[in-house]
Amino acid sequence: MVLRDGLTRDATGKRTDKTNKRDLTFSKWHRKFLSRKCYATDIDFLEYRIENGEIIPKALIEAKQSHVRQKKYLCSANTKAVFNIAKKLGVRFFIILYDIPDEESLEGTFWVWEVKDEGEFEEYSQRRFNEFFMEYINDELIELLEGL
Repeated sequence: MVLRDGLTRDATGKRTDKTNKRDLTFSKWHRKFLSRKCYATDIDFLEYRIENGEIIPKALIEAKQSHVRQKKYLCSANTKAVFNIAKKLGVRFFIILYDIPDEESLEGTFWVWEVKDEGEFEEYSQRRFNEFFMEYINDELIELLEGL
């Protein structure tokens, strides 16, 4: 069943990005007018399901390109803030790095770290990358996310 709610959707009913452009206007406003005591971050993805008309949160996901492996980016205050929200929601938290070389097929390779404890952020180092991240191919990541 394809929803007819006036939102942009493809032939299968999946939502599409209407502008293909990220609007940073409010972000710029926040940075310009609020003091340094006011912190904000965007949440890359809230993975959820709709069951019996109810929205069920499943996971929060921080997504970055695969070359971003430095601790200062992966374990920042922003990442910790999103992790803390996930804990309060009682949902899983993932950092997913991606390498998608073909923008047409969008298939790629992914590295996934499911952070379960805030102490893991202190333990992480780029040198120990493979201890924290598991490599997934496209179909494996689909299976992980659809299985939430």
